[in-house]
Amino acid sequence: MDKKTKQVCIKFCFKTGKSASETYELLKTAFGDKCLSRSNVFIWFNRLKYVRKSDEDDPQSGRPSTSKTNENIVKVRDSMRSDCRFTIREMVDELNLSFYTVQ
Repeated sequence: MDKKTKQVCIKFCFKTGKSASETYELLKTAFGDKCLSRSNVFIWFNRLKYVRKSDEDDPQSGRPSTSKTNENIVKVRDSMRSDCRFTIREMVDELNLSFYTVQ
């Protein structure tokens, strides 16, 4: 049984509400001797159970970044286009933004 097939079968069983034991029995019936060991099925099952369920970012503590806005990006870009020899310090003074925002 190749890696992709193994992942798909275990994920399918997990999403349909099967237990790890039921999943192992189904895999053993379907693949016979080429089936994963019982302990590996449980490992994969636990990975699915405890890994993040979505691709969304987790909420983070602290204040959100307010300096990286479209308006500030346009200001810095326009400043660079007007004179590409400006240093970051000069842009900070001209645009009234922090060093790290301009950087």
